[in-house]
Amino acid sequence: MKKSITTLTVLFASATVMGVMQAATAQTGQSVVGPSVAFGSGSTVFGIDSKFGVADSISIRPAIYFGDGNTLFGSAVTYDFNLPNTGTNKITPFIGGSLLFGSNSGNSSLFSILGGADFDVSDTIQLKGAVNVPISNGGGGSTFVTIGAGFKF
Repeated sequence: MKKSITTLTVLFASATVMGVMQAATAQTGQSVVGPSVAFGSGSTVFGIDSKFGVADSISIRPAIYFGDGNTLFGSAVTYDFNLPNTGTNKITPFIGGSLLFGSNSGNSSLFSILGGADFDVSDTIQLKGAVNVPISNGGGGSTFVTIGAGFKF
């Protein structure tokens, strides 16, 4: 457990540093952190997920979920499609891959592909929805859906 907490701390610290070091533009340097809910295989877990824009259209999305006697943590790398949007609301679809680790699953991990969209409600609030489909099933994972909201900074 101590090793998992150390790994998680390093993951979030690295992502935060990369997000803060970038200049703020439409995607590059955009950072979002907030609560999230994941639904899948008959269970619901709550957590915190985030997004850090590290390059034009590329983001890292670290997350941690708590529930069912297991803590899942990991990160995704996504390509964000910058669509031309009119008005104040902006939708940004994304696709990528993620790697999740469970605290009580030994050394198993779950690699999945994901797709979803970010929806800017205002200059400071963003909503997110995504579908994660496992490719490697080392931890017995199944397809799950995440929804969340976050504060942009």
